[in-house]
Amino acid sequence: MIENLQDGHMIDTMVKEHKHILSMLDELQNIALQLSDDDQDNGITLMHRANELAAKIIGAEPHHQREEQVLFTAMEELGISGPPQVMRMEHEVMREMKHDLKSETENIDVDWSVRVEKVSQLISELCNMLRQHIDKENNILYPMALQSITADIQWEEMRIRCDEIGYCCFCPETQKELDGASI
Repeated sequence: MIENLQDGHMIDTMVKEHKHILSMLDELQNIALQLSDDDQDNGITLMHRANELAAKIIGAEPHHQREEQVLFTAMEELGISGPPQVMRMEHEVMREMKHDLKSETENIDVDWSVRVEKVSQLISELCNMLRQHIDKENNILYPMALQSITADIQWEEMRIRCDEIGYCCFCPETQKELDGASI
């Protein structure tokens, strides 16, 4: 179902953003594996990269806003409230985790072994939760939305509202895809 969507359909765009996020999670998990309390010199470089990735993942906020304000709202108007509510709650938890990771990777002057342990744990928790969240959206929520919202005109109106909210900083091709797409 999702694989048959046209480029630029709002669900197609969200799935593509998920792919970018998942690749950043892969890199974050690799950093967590390399972090060591024995090698602070290399670790500082890894912390800086983890900080950059945390900032990019925080940059996914327009993705969450489009889901919450456009997709979830449309589903709730159709009486589908449980799954969107769960996703909203998870967004809130993940927002806090992302900001915690960014903060923890900025202040590396404190006890190095404590910092390594805390950052590694945050990366693990964030990556696990975000991967599960993306899986639920891609395989449950989005197909549910595609089955429930059947009018092409509604999808077009929703895409226009998504355009008004904006797109992720790490997906510059998204706007180009949207410019040439219908629904």
